[in-house]
Amino acid sequence: MPRNTYHIHWPNRINWPLTARSNAAPSSPRCGPGPGGFSVALRPVTLTLDQILGLVCLSLLGIGLVMVHSANARISDFSRHWFIHFFISSAALHMLLAVLAMCLVWRFDYRRLIGRSLPLSAVTFLLIAALLLLALVLTHLGTSINGARRWLLLRTGSHAISFEPSELAKWSLVLFISAYAMHREDKIRDFLRGFLPLTAIIGITCVLILKEDFGTAALIAGVSAILMLMAGCRWWHLAILVPGVLVLGYFAVWHIPYRRERLLIFLHPHLDPRGAGYNPIQSLLSFSSGGFWGRGLGNGIQKLGYLPEANTDFIFSLIAEELGFFGCMVVVSLYLILTICGWRVVCRTRDLFGKMAGFGCTAMISLQAAMNIAVATVSVPTKGIALPLISSGGTSWILTAAAIGLLMSIERTTRMEMTHRLPAASGQADRLLKLPAAAVNDSEMRTVA
Repeated sequence: MPRNTYHIHWPNRINWPLTARSNAAPSSPRCGPGPGGFSVALRPVTLTLDQILGLVCLSLLGIGLVMVHSANARISDFSRHWFIHFFISSAALHMLLAVLAMCLVWRFDYRRLIGRSLPLSAVTFLLIAALLLLALVLTHLGTSINGARRWLLLRTGSHAISFEPSELAKWSLVLFISAYAMHREDKIRDFLRGFLPLTAIIGITCVLILKEDFGTAALIAGVSAILMLMAGCRWWHLAILVPGVLVLGYFAVWHIPYRRERLLIFLHPHLDPRGAGYNPIQSLLSFSSGGFWGRGLGNGIQKLGYLPEANTDFIFSLIAEELGFFGCMVVVSLYLILTICGWRVVCRTRDLFGKMAGFGCTAMISLQAAMNIAVATVSVPTKGIALPLISSGGTSWILTAAAIGLLMSIERTTRMEMTHRLPAASGQADRLLKLPAAAVNDSEMRTVA
């Protein structure tokens, strides 16, 4: 029995007596055998780590679907078919595709991504495609939305399909670094043959993103640095890069007017309430007006032209206003559960690629969520970065759900390997597999696993 199996224990059997309808208070159910009536047998609910991750992903996508519809609501005539429109909207389609992507990757053996050699592996072709798409965004083919040029737009008749290449680059780079560590394990500590080529690839990816999306570039650079240390790079090799990164960050922030204004007004947003301080002030008003239980779903005021980007960057502020402190804690708890489960998956897997890919996916989602919540609560300067699986965005939903599916695939493969290895590990294995979950204690499972 795998060590990551969690059981919720219920009474073995509940008997409900059949009594005639009367004014007397109904008798309470009894546990155990009874002389009459009918009985319901309740079995223990067993959830594995990959199933918990799937439920968390579905929960976040469900919250995102509801809140995106609430954020997009405006003062208009009431439609009699609002329930049908809710499920045939673009957000509902994106959620369906995200769930499908998660399930497909879940059943896929993640080790096939490694390939026999790095140049011929699937992750290398995926990263090359992402870099080409990022380069196309900087040309006339790129589309600017709300002043940011981050999307490629494909028009099919009267419809348009947008794609954000930075999302693909984010996840493909995590997989590439993980595969690089597997194929170049003997050279990763060498500065010229191992460290420098990997740094060049990461640097090119971040520079292509940095021009229009500083937050995503900083997130990718931070997670990539941690993955490089996990791969075995020397820490002083990374330390050499720190001065150059600081200089690049200085020019990327201080010499861009709107970024400089956001940084200067951060501590005192009321000094410019109609300019750089407008977004932080409106976000704080959403939190203050929500209270503990919130105004109620759909009853938010700030989304009606006051709170900017209520369906993307500041959707957590909308949750605070409509669902209150309670709703915010539910969302934060889901991200914490996802982080803990992801960490457990990383600790349980045995191969380097699975450890690094699992850690990269977990860190990318958790840190991005933390950054968005910090921006919404005005704990850091304003930056346009989405809340994973909740902020509106089809590319983000689908690829983030696929990343969670990769975590689930890693856990599923690890569990199957442990299950097949279990009988040969100890003479107690057969006895433990036949016992109910409640009869197997932790010390026995450690002995077998």
